[in-house]
Amino acid sequence: MQIEDLQTIGRPRLNTEIRVGGTALLLGDRHTLVARDMPQSVLERALRRMDGATTLDRIVADEPALLREVADDLVASLDGLGLLDDTALPPFRSGSEVILELEELVEARCETTIYRNPFWQTCLAANAPGDLPQRLATGMVIENWHFLFRESYFDAPVLSYVPNTAVRLLLNEFFSEEYGHDEILLRSLTHVGLTYADMQDAIPLPETMALCNALAYWAHNDPLFFFSTLGLLEGQGMKEDSFIEACTRVGMDDGFVGPLRTHANINIDAGHGNLTRLIFQQIPAIAETDVRRLKAQMPLFVDLYDAFYSGVWRHYTGDAPLLRRVSDL
Repeated sequence: MQIEDLQTIGRPRLNTEIRVGGTALLLGDRHTLVARDMPQSVLERALRRMDGATTLDRIVADEPALLREVADDLVASLDGLGLLDDTALPPFRSGSEVILELEELVEARCETTIYRNPFWQTCLAANAPGDLPQRLATGMVIENWHFLFRESYFDAPVLSYVPNTAVRLLLNEFFSEEYGHDEILLRSLTHVGLTYADMQDAIPLPETMALCNALAYWAHNDPLFFFSTLGLLEGQGMKEDSFIEACTRVGMDDGFVGPLRTHANINIDAGHGNLTRLIFQQIPAIAETDVRRLKAQMPLFVDLYDAFYSGVWRHYTGDAPLLRRVSDL
């Protein structure tokens, strides 16, 4: 048993019957406990007070013959045998408090990754034709199409989220609003000569699939963490899309930019960037152990998202064919 686990047993509750059997105490039908360093009566009283209402600190304080280290060993042994429960509430914090801390972590990580990514640096600096190459802009839309086309990989697993009805309703509303967004982006790609058949023949960049697969894993295995990723993915706090504004400033055709703006405005008007906060506001308590896990995983998520943009930059500023086609393999 780890020390951390032992410290969480604040109000021990013995979940079996105690009987006195001569020189030993009988715990249920399978276990015998012999008092070696204290009177058997002291051990019996201590066990009988393990009722879930009395703290271990109180029990030790009331029994001078029961040393703290002996009590800790006793509790660890009983817990290891499955004879002990803990009725004390584990340390927890509200979802609203936790998401603010996670957002601070995201912002700090983005400062050293995504905000310095060459793709976004190019978009922010673009002001004249040629500052943002059409091939790079097209590539960004291609990879976004791949991402949205596979959105069911990571959205669908949480639509039946059982622990919280309010969260489940938010997720289903979000998914219904997101459905078909890949078709909007396809209009932009059609304007530059790519068809649906082309896209069906295309392979996403490895970085795009890595992001999709990671989100799918978290959605299946750690939905609470998956919820924490939606703010960054959906542009929390964003009033305009920097990529779309860059395309506009450099004079790209409205046939290419228009569908992108339509897609962005749907997300902004529906408040998708605020979805993570709305979800966490519906979660009254998150255990400290879960908070630590969420914080530990957040840098990996931000780095995967940064790698997505880096992949777009490397491939679509290079000389390789625009599409990585299955038919060419």
